[in-house]
Amino acid sequence: MNNRITEYLKSVEISHSFAKNYNHGVQSHGKWDLFEPTRFVYAFFAFNMIYAIDWEPTMQKNRLKYQSRGKDNFAKLQIESLINFVYDIENDAFEIALIKLDKNREMYNSVSKMDTDYNSNQANSRITGNTIAKDFLLAAEKFSKQITLDLNDQFDLLQMSYTVRNNLFHGEKKAHEMREKGHRNRLLHYGNIILATNESFFEIMKNQFRYGRIEDWEVENNV
Repeated sequence: MNNRITEYLKSVEISHSFAKNYNHGVQSHGKWDLFEPTRFVYAFFAFNMIYAIDWEPTMQKNRLKYQSRGKDNFAKLQIESLINFVYDIENDAFEIALIKLDKNREMYNSVSKMDTDYNSNQANSRITGNTIAKDFLLAAEKFSKQITLDLNDQFDLLQMSYTVRNNLFHGEKKAHEMREKGHRNRLLHYGNIILATNESFFEIMKNQFRYGRIEDWEVENNV
């Protein structure tokens, strides 16, 4: 693995590690920061940087190769490429990482009461005949019932998390909504989905390509 790839991975992992260790916006004395989605947003920064790279040819040629632009459903194709890269190497890496973040598999119980909106009621881009929200809930239920997740389940979980990201970044969700307990709990699980995707990727890079993961002090010195 050349130095440019290693430096890129380390810069991404700093955001990922900060998000993984961030206490979801909790302030002292049990109060919440105004900006509840901090953990989710930092996880997404890392996720964006990971799926911007086409990892299979990158590792084959030992040279960073960015995803090709100019295609319809560009984000969908980028995310699918990342998921395929990880699944082809270790098909249970994502679920293992997600269980570490949600040991009691509470996801479905937390997200099943969510209110759908215009974005989450759009058709799943996998063309399943269901909405994004419907397929997300089916995948969340599988996880909570300890039914093995497959590649499509991960995509459906990520697609919903991407929808939440769009709502946050483009003003669909207001500050007071971020402070509602139900939404905070759901946001924790949306963040877990992104973090588990990132974590499974970094573990693949460590185990299969000898990438040396960053230490805690590196996160503290760079945040």
